[in-house]
Amino acid sequence: QRGGPPIFSIDVECIATGPQHNKRAVSQIALVDQYEQVKCNLYVKPKEKVFSYLTGLTGMTKEIIDKKGISLEEAVAKVKKLLPKDSLLVGQNILKDVSWL
Repeated sequence: QRGGPPIFSIDVECIATGPQHNKRAVSQIALVDQYEQVKCNLYVKPKEKVFSYLTGLTGMTKEIIDKKGISLEEAVAKVKKLLPKDSLLVGQNILKDVSWL
């Protein structure tokens, strides 16, 4: 995209923190640029107790989160640092993904 804003695709995965559908916490944030270069793939350690890692849907496991997980605040700061102010974010259900952050 010559002359246009830099484009990034973002994906946010969540784990369950309770049995209700809306009881979720961020477990992974991935950011890819317009040239298909992975800019970050961050795992997030939730503050809440995990009800289910939803492994079949997310690929998340306790081992991954325990080994690679960082705080949501740290993850969001890293993503923000990678995004120029004029970035265009795209993704599947992008409004929901961004609202998690």
